[in-house]
Amino acid sequence: MKHTLKKQALMIYNPLSGQKKIHKRFPKITTKLKEMGYVLLVQKVTEMKSIEIALKKACQNKWDAIFIAGGDGTINCCLQIIAEEENRPQIGIFPFGTSNEFAQYIGVSSSITQALSVIENSNTTPIDIGKFGSQYFVNIASAGWLSDITYKTSPLLKSYIGEWAYVLYFLKTFFMTKQSTPITVNVSTDKVLSDLSLFLIMNGNAVGPFERLIKSSTNDDGYFHLLACKKTNRIQLFLSLLAKLCHLPNHSSIISHTKIQSGCFSIPDSIALNLDGEKYQVQDFQFKVLPQHLHVFSSRKN
Repeated sequence: MKHTLKKQALMIYNPLSGQKKIHKRFPKITTKLKEMGYVLLVQKVTEMKSIEIALKKACQNKWDAIFIAGGDGTINCCLQIIAEEENRPQIGIFPFGTSNEFAQYIGVSSSITQALSVIENSNTTPIDIGKFGSQYFVNIASAGWLSDITYKTSPLLKSYIGEWAYVLYFLKTFFMTKQSTPITVNVSTDKVLSDLSLFLIMNGNAVGPFERLIKSSTNDDGYFHLLACKKTNRIQLFLSLLAKLCHLPNHSSIISHTKIQSGCFSIPDSIALNLDGEKYQVQDFQFKVLPQHLHVFSSRKN
């Protein structure tokens, strides 16, 4: 079916993301979007300045949509520009990455046909995003021990075995490295979490192949989930993680779960921040949720 109404859209495409076989589907995506009535400007991810110019143009000229064909890292890079703009077009995701955690979170299938169907049916939903200092994230922020796994795992290994490459690097790091300098979180005026080796702030309820760390999650309630791990010995931590993953009864205080809208983090300078799998060094460790800041094409119901 041909669509007569023309809509202006930007397509950000990362040809180096994820497993290579999926890139053969990219021509089908652009052809189908054009059939839907979109006039596409395709911008390949080559250097950040050209991406920034294209994204600002799409926002400031109030284009109808921004599509992103790439992984979580590509989405995060685009988010840093889009989130700053007053006008933010609807965002469509084509999951070309390794984990595609954000796509899973908003209910976008790895099937290109189904992802296109969501866009054709104009199914959109508002989502909350997080802000850490001057940087944004849509899915996960973390720091401390084990938090560098996403950007230190071999890209070659990821291209062959996908997100299980993260599991292998996790096990290597878990058993062969020391825990980091302690981190402190001021969750509120009367609640402080101290002596932490690791924290995760999650918009959803999964980290890579580790699904359902949180039993349930919504994408527009104004709260994120904070998982904080106390410094302890490896065996105790491993058993606590296993209990958390399997939702087994566990009375240990090693891992705590709190829903937060904002917080102040004390993180040593030697520790980098991981935002949606990308490494950042930030000066301001204030965190806050920006409710319903983006609208995305999604199979989820409002």
